Amino acid sequence: MSNRRSRLWTTLNRCTAMIDERLDRSNLSLETTDLNQLTGISNICLSSLEYPSKSKIRLHQLLSPVEKEFDTLLLDNITLRKELEQYSGINNNVHETTVNKLRAANIFPMIKNRVILRTRNQSDDLLFSSNNYHRDVIWDVQVGGLENQYFVSASADKTSMIWCRKTARPLIQYRGHRGSVNSCQFQCFDHDLVLTASGDHELHIWKVFLDKTKDRQDQENQMTPLILRNPILALRCDDVLSCADWLQRDHIVSASWDRSATIWQVEMGSSLRTLYGHEAELTHVSCHKTKPFVSTASSDGTFRLWDCRTPSHSVQIFNGHTKTVNSTLFIGDFRLVSSSDDGFVHIWDFRSTRSSPFLSLECISPSNRLSIYNDILAVPLDNRDIRLYSIISGEKLYVQRRAHKRAVQCTAFVQFKNSMEFLLASGSLDCHMHVRHIKKL
Repeated sequence: MSNRRSRLWTTLNRCTAMIDERLDRSNLSLETTDLNQLTGISNICLSSLEYPSKSKIRLHQLLSPVEKEFDTLLLDNITLRKELEQYSGINNNVHETTVNKLRAANIFPMIKNRVILRTRNQSDDLLFSSNNYHRDVIWDVQVGGLENQYFVSASADKTSMIWCRKTARPLIQYRGHRGSVNSCQFQCFDHDLVLTASGDHELHIWKVFLDKTKDRQDQENQMTPLILRNPILALRCDDVLSCADWLQRDHIVSASWDRSATIWQVEMGSSLRTLYGHEAELTHVSCHKTKPFVSTASSDGTFRLWDCRTPSHSVQIFNGHTKTVNSTLFIGDFRLVSSSDDGFVHIWDFRSTRSSPFLSLECISPSNRLSIYNDILAVPLDNRDIRLYSIISGEKLYVQRRAHKRAVQCTAFVQFKNSMEFLLASGSLDCHMHVRHIKKL
């Protein structure tokens, strides 16, 4: 192969020298005493076409071997590829891994490097995929129940689903809504109560009901979910609801497309107060678990913190994002984390007088609904990745690349008891919910 390359190089050099020699002959003159200048030039051009010069013939002779060498190289390349494919087919069952590595190393080196980058230092297993249980986009996934034994998902197919965390089986399918179910949330005090917000302008509170006459383990292993259609309480709003959350034990806060949030009293089934101020539709609402604080996020690029301890519900406005704010969550007593379409996740201390976040995480891609467990933040991204960060240092702990076929919309994150292993549930625009077992961060 090296001798052939040297011959090609020599031939090409000779061709270049001939062309340069031809171009350097600029002292040619035309004698056109009997004819005009135009006729003389025409005759010379025609004669050069009818009787090619010796230099042109020589150039053609030199280029002919080059063409033959390229044809030979092409045939050799085709033969080598056929032999490699034949070898791969014969040893497919025995040496499949070895052949794949050989092909990647010799033919697709860039693909090989990319695969190594994606799988390095990751130890995770896909435990479960929801397959065809949801027929449309999954907008929200949460973990809850006693000892976090359930996952709940909300989908645009007008249903919400309860899943057993241990067996990954569907237990209950709630079909009470007439529009897309945009959010779902377990209550912290009564672990069997679920709150769902929908595009049908309604909030529903319903209960995880399992047949007490059957063995609990048999119900967790059953393949067909129980169908529920009637809520315990239904609250009617004026516009599409993007999200809702529990405000302590007996209150609910809903976020609407009419640019307002409403505080509801559950026992009375009526609204207590409406929070105005955003300039565009609301995308998310989050409530503090122990304090009467409410955070609302909006497409106007801001989120607001409402203090419900005062009758006037004092408000603090955060302007750190440049595009739609997709979600906010409380961290501890006095911190907030926000995600946005601008590709940044910001962590704020709302006691501070500073108008900027004290920690910013650049995610490159738009980030969607966040989830937190202890000091670990799960960030779902539009580029199909899921990232886990430390909310203390901002260090990137884990990246699940290409977690779904389309943008990842939401996550739910929970740690095994007495263990450093985790379960990561995610919902996507591809209509699937995945549950992964993360063995090490």
